[in-house]
Amino acid sequence: MEAAALQHYSDRLAQQLVGPHSRRSAIIEEVMDGLQCATEGNLAKCPDVEAAARRAVQEWGSPTEVARAYNDATLRLSANRLSLLAVYVLPLLAFSWAYALLSGPSGPWVHHPPMLTMGLSVATIGVVLCLGGALSGLRRGTGMQAAVGPRDRTVTLGTLAAVVGMLCVLGALVVLLLNRGISHPESLDWPLISIPAALSVLAGVYFVLSLKRFLAILRAAGSA
Repeated sequence: MEAAALQHYSDRLAQQLVGPHSRRSAIIEEVMDGLQCATEGNLAKCPDVEAAARRAVQEWGSPTEVARAYNDATLRLSANRLSLLAVYVLPLLAFSWAYALLSGPSGPWVHHPPMLTMGLSVATIGVVLCLGGALSGLRRGTGMQAAVGPRDRTVTLGTLAAVVGMLCVLGALVVLLLNRGISHPESLDWPLISIPAALSVLAGVYFVLSLKRFLAILRAAGSA
């Protein structure tokens, strides 16, 4: 069923939606299905298709309000996805780096030097910050109350804290690797080190790109 009122509504809605193209397309398709069903229901009282479509549009409300609700949901889903990835990936990276640094061959690097202790302390703080932020954001960003309630700043702040914690961990471990690799390279098992190093590069690239997309959605949702 084609009606000018429905097309105009969907066009206005599409201009205000944020997020990936696939997400926006799915929202438009969902809204159009709902509007067409409402229009068909109105045809029993109003045989004119355009009049029935205009009534359906009025029942749905302003496209700005509809877009705001969908944008909040998109932001929440993006935050939850990023937080879950941090919860799963970061402890694995921290453990693999710590194991690789502590399992190297015996060398002149003394056991538990100050740099190692400080670096692992920073990494531990980063893990706590990451997990604390991610879990707090997930707690406020999931469930029926989060879906129907207003946007909760804890969701976005928790996600940002999770990413900051991840960067703290990766930064501390990279500093430890450089310190030990420059001062006593013979005390490292380089084939073993290459595994967490490759994982860290891949995770770093992925999280940086994901963070850029998340910030873009956050800015767009705030201005919409």
